[in-house]
Order: sequence, then C-alpha cells, then structure tokens
Amino acid sequence: MIKLVKGLSIVPPWPALLIERANTLVVADLHLGLEHERESKGIHIPTPLFPKILNAIINPIKEIGCSQLIIAGDVKHEFGKPNRAEWWSVKKLFKALKEVGCNVEVVRGNHDNYIIYILKELDVKLHQSSILIDRFLIKHGHEPLLNDEIEVKNIIIGHEHPVIAIKNDLGVKHRFKAFLHGKLGEKAITVLPSISPLAYGTDVNETPNQNLLSPILQQAELGELKPYVIEIGVAVRDFPKLKYIQ
Repeated sequence: MIKLVKGLSIVPPWPALLIERANTLVVADLHLGLEHERESKGIHIPTPLFPKILNAIINPIKEIGCSQLIIAGDVKHEFGKPNRAEWWSVKKLFKALKEVGCNVEVVRGNHDNYIIYILKELDVKLHQSSILIDRFLIKHGHEPLLNDEIEVKNIIIGHEHPVIAIKNDLGVKHRFKAFLHGKLGEKAITVLPSISPLAYGTDVNETPNQNLLSPILQQAELGELKPYVIEIGVAVRDFPKLKYIQ
C-alpha cells in the first residue's frame, strides 16, 4: 500500500484507492462500451477491454477482501441511452462483483446519463452528487463542490483522467496514467486515473489550471500536486511534484 493521508492508500498495482477503516475500494472512469464506440468509427481494437477493466477491479477486491466498492462516475461511455454493448458490460460487471461478495454503489458521472435504468434492475444504489465514506468525500469531479460538501477536508475525484507526459531524448512524447494527490487550499485532494485502457485524458504536467476538465481541480495549485504513475497490473511509481516534471 502507498499511504496518502491517514486512512487512505493507493492499492498498487491497481488504479484504486482504499478507505481503510471502511474497508472500501474506490475506482473511477470505467467507460464501458468505449471500444464499441471506437469500432463504430472504424477504429479496430484488437484486444477486448472488458476483461482488463474487470480484472483491475476484482483483483484488488480479492487481494484485500474489500466489503464495498464505490465507482466514482463514468461507469459507461455513451452520453445517451445505453446501447446493447454497454448494457451487457455493466450487467456482467455487477454480476461479477456480487459473486465475490462485494457491495457496490455508484456516484453519477457526466457520462452516466440513463444509467439509473440499469442500476435499478441490478439493485445498485446511485448517488447523484457524492457520497461520504468515513471522512472522505467521493465525487466524480465534473461539477463544483456543493455548499454542504465544502467543509469536508478530504476529497476524492475522477473525471480528469490524469496523465504525465514525458519526452525522451529524441523529443518523442510518452504518456502515463497517474494518480494525483496534494492540497486544495486547506483540504486534501486525490484524483484517480481512469481504469479504461483507452481513456487517456489531461497531460497534467503541461496543462494550465484553467484548461483542466474538473472545476474542483482547477482550484488546486497544480504544480504542488504529486503524481503516482501507474502501469495497471504492473507497478505504481512515486514521482516528484508536477512543477518538477517538464
């Protein structure tokens, strides 16, 4: 485990956080159905993504023996009504989670329109804005903090899909998924990487605050945040603060 603050750790080598006292795993941005959306545009994905996404969730649950999973938004990819592929993937995911004895709840993300129809059928609870577990507020991150959320001192979000961009000696850029952790004023903020192998997002070491996706993260002093670069299923590496990565 990689301790971030008291009661919260990264679970290497997985894109997941553990809220320790609640024995709760937190993940974000599965974007189930993304490969089918790419296929419809003529972009062939040679390897199915669903097994990789499922393993990145099931494996840490089994390793730790978590009793609860919170998905911090964007379970599915399409903004509209779930297509057949998304419906199949979401149902298969929650069936697998129930088989390992893990209760799952979802915080709504900006891609999760219409997901309530799937979750009702599967008896999975949906939180429209956030959920508080122990002393950690979990939001997707596409909306600002609400008035009744401002006083919470520890925030966990997804949405941004943080990436560290590093150029080699030839000037070729390589992009790596990463957790972000640091201060948001007097609060602590932790940003989850996307689980989906296709969902790379913001190059956070090259992007000014005003161009970030999350209005919450826009309020942070970005250069002071610390990335933990992840190769899913392989390793998590501790990097210097963003201001030192060019």
